[in-house]
Amino acid sequence: QFHPGMIPHPVHLCEHALEKKIKENGLREYLSVVEELKKAFPECQPYEIALFSHLLSKSEVKVSGKFFHVSSNADGPDGDDHWEQFKGSNMVYTGGPASGVSFDDVPDSSKRVYPLAEPEPGDGILVRTGIQKGRAIGIVYKNDYALHGINAESRIHVVWINKSENPLSGNTEQVGFNKTEKGSRTYSAFEQTEGYKSSFDLIERLAGKNPQPEPDPMKHPLNQILYGPPGTGKTWNTVNLAVAIAEKRSVENERDEGVSARFDELKKQGRIAMVTFHQNFTYEDFIEGIRPVLNDESENVRYELSKGIFREIAERSSRNEKENYVLIIDEINRGNIAKIFGELITLIEPSKRLGRDDEAMVILPYSQESFGVPANLYVAGTMNTADRSIALLDTALRRRFEFVEMMPNPKLVSDNVDDVNCRKLLETMNKRITVLLDREHQIGHTYFLGVKDMDSLSQTFKHKIIPLLQEYFYDNWEKIDLVLNGNGFVRETTFEDGLFKDSDLVDREKKIYGLLPVDDRAWQRPEMYQIIYNREADSSLRSE
Repeated sequence: QFHPGMIPHPVHLCEHALEKKIKENGLREYLSVVEELKKAFPECQPYEIALFSHLLSKSEVKVSGKFFHVSSNADGPDGDDHWEQFKGSNMVYTGGPASGVSFDDVPDSSKRVYPLAEPEPGDGILVRTGIQKGRAIGIVYKNDYALHGINAESRIHVVWINKSENPLSGNTEQVGFNKTEKGSRTYSAFEQTEGYKSSFDLIERLAGKNPQPEPDPMKHPLNQILYGPPGTGKTWNTVNLAVAIAEKRSVENERDEGVSARFDELKKQGRIAMVTFHQNFTYEDFIEGIRPVLNDESENVRYELSKGIFREIAERSSRNEKENYVLIIDEINRGNIAKIFGELITLIEPSKRLGRDDEAMVILPYSQESFGVPANLYVAGTMNTADRSIALLDTALRRRFEFVEMMPNPKLVSDNVDDVNCRKLLETMNKRITVLLDREHQIGHTYFLGVKDMDSLSQTFKHKIIPLLQEYFYDNWEKIDLVLNGNGFVRETTFEDGLFKDSDLVDREKKIYGLLPVDDRAWQRPEMYQIIYNREADSSLRSE
């Protein structure tokens, strides 16, 4: 079993879970693991499997997907066959720099020599005898020819991942040691041979784990959170950002009507996923968990392992390293980060991503499979700074995300809606809110983007702005009235005479406020809104 884009599952099972499984299930479990390893690494010895796992886990070798091929009898059918030395000492070499030529016969570099110095750690070596017998597949971890020059003592050190002998499906090139490209006769002969197919699958998956990323001139952060007061366009900008990341381009600030359609298409393709955090969202929802499933044919309930949205998109992005994937987490500060991410909060760090210098992986608790976060998966969150849960934001989240502030932009608002300058209106209210409360509770510009006439302006104030101010100031109507510059929308009233009998419990000096009735024509009068930003406005303009 191989986990896409990661170290093969049996190797990780050997490293992390074998001891536990043996203790729990005894020798039978040990033998089953051994059988699994034998299938994954045909004819290889335990030390070779352990060495391969060690080199990968320590990032000393990163499988490249490039190949060279060597004949065990490079000097031709009449020469010596070196396979037993290759097999027993985990190395390959040739009898000379070229077939039939000794090292002593090469006075200078003008004569053709095998490219013995070219294989690098992580490159594959295909070993054959003659033109139709495959011997082994190995991965280079050290090359003496590159380090010490082409001489009789140098060797190419390999760790074998397949030492099974198989008749090849076609003839191979008649050379002792050379590169082999995909589609060449030697490569195709090995790739199409049944006994070597699992090894090519392994190499392809491991090579996909360490791709050479295309230059990203935009340098989008892998983890970022757009934060700001409500109505500042965080959701729209996240959609725009996700599409830009997926399409590998810069973010366009202008509103593009086609972004929504492209966003929907990318979601259908599985390139973009979206989730909203809340208080009941869990690790099982996000990563993996055991879920009950009702049997269609009876009332019996069975339990199945279910993958969460984060694991699903991580595995999709692992299988396609050439494309960018984006997970949007809306209201990221509303969830319990420690509970939702668990041990995976470390894996999202850029340096801990698969293929990076400090690459990290974990064994998932339910499936017992190895898991890492690929470097082409971007995480974009949104956070409302006016939310009362902002103080509970996890410190671990703060350290691992780049924060992009999004504040109100009055320039996007109309400066003339039936003689009301909504731009100044918004600016002035936000200045007062900042003084009375703080800058994180300002009013966003998106509340005014749909305002085109007096009717839409009045509806916005009655049903959006006033309720938002009520929430901000906990129904402190005196402060709400200060934000509105005493324009008359908030009115002081008195309680009825005789409502209470004489009592010391009644504060007869208490101020009582009420909101202008929603059907009052004052909501449609431009001067009522002009008062808010016109500090010199005549008090006579206020509604009587």
